[in-house]
Amino acid sequence: MIIRLVAGLAVALFLTTSAAAKPLVVILADARGTVATDLMAPYAILAESGAVEVKVVSATDRPVRLTPGMAWVRPQMTLARLAREHPQGPDVVIIPAFSHDDDPARAAWLREQLRSGARIMSICNGAKALASTGLLDGRQATVHWYSKGKVAKTYPDVNWRYDRRWVVDGPITTTAGISASEPATLDLLRQLAGETVMRDTARRLRLPLPDPRHDGGDYRLTLRGMGVVVGNKLAFWNRETVALPLTPGFDELAFGTALDAWSRTYRSTAWATGAPATTSRHGLVVYRAHAVPKRFDRTASLPAPDVMDSTFAGLRSAYGERTARFVALQFEHPWGAVSAW
Repeated sequence: MIIRLVAGLAVALFLTTSAAAKPLVVILADARGTVATDLMAPYAILAESGAVEVKVVSATDRPVRLTPGMAWVRPQMTLARLAREHPQGPDVVIIPAFSHDDDPARAAWLREQLRSGARIMSICNGAKALASTGLLDGRQATVHWYSKGKVAKTYPDVNWRYDRRWVVDGPITTTAGISASEPATLDLLRQLAGETVMRDTARRLRLPLPDPRHDGGDYRLTLRGMGVVVGNKLAFWNRETVALPLTPGFDELAFGTALDAWSRTYRSTAWATGAPATTSRHGLVVYRAHAVPKRFDRTASLPAPDVMDSTFAGLRSAYGERTARFVALQFEHPWGAVSAW
């Protein structure tokens, strides 16, 4: 009896210790607007690994608008609850792109996390919110190609680089455009859990292994790209609503990419559809709008298995190659590079 009791306590202690040993990664969200892929891609990759505890955290428990489409996600934890349950703070903080870059309370919180020993990683234009804290001053960093000129003027004390898909400077990592969320998160996973876990996770999600090489000069707004914008915006009679049906257990990476991409064509907006609330594969609750269109012009299935390539292929079939490549350009994906057009 005593032996069984001791053995049971040992197993319980082992399980508790193993759970506690997992690094805690929090993905910040802003209810006013958080870019869908910037949030969903890191969450999907880290949660799929099983080696990391990952939570979507916001200042309040209000549903978070996933821009630029029409969907909302429920935060899994507020900052106040995070402080109560994890007084030591998270191991890593991920900052997606927000609709509002300047937030004094958020900036103060981020400075405190860095002082407490957390790593910080911004995704795409999340670097603008991070730069506003002053934490990038004197460091090397990168950002989405479209923001290069503005951030160079606004934050001249940052050494902005455009020759890497992600840049690591001490405890801070910044990434280039939206599509860099995938390789940068895989590289983070390698640091947190090792090469084998990273490779296994990439294989299960059908993601290429992370490669930091990048030619930032190959991503810019050209006359051809401007023509896509003007042509699609002027053709208002072709404007479409696109339904993205969600079912329980849906893939977060596929959903975030599709919601984002179909809403960047300048002729369509994607809407989450299905039940009022649907739980994803790894436990995120996504809400559709309270009032959705009575009819949709198009229904798009969630892309699989190669999520981004499949998404761009769907856009090409629907709206033509130029629009699809322009969306890929906004994602700063190699298929959208100016030289690929």
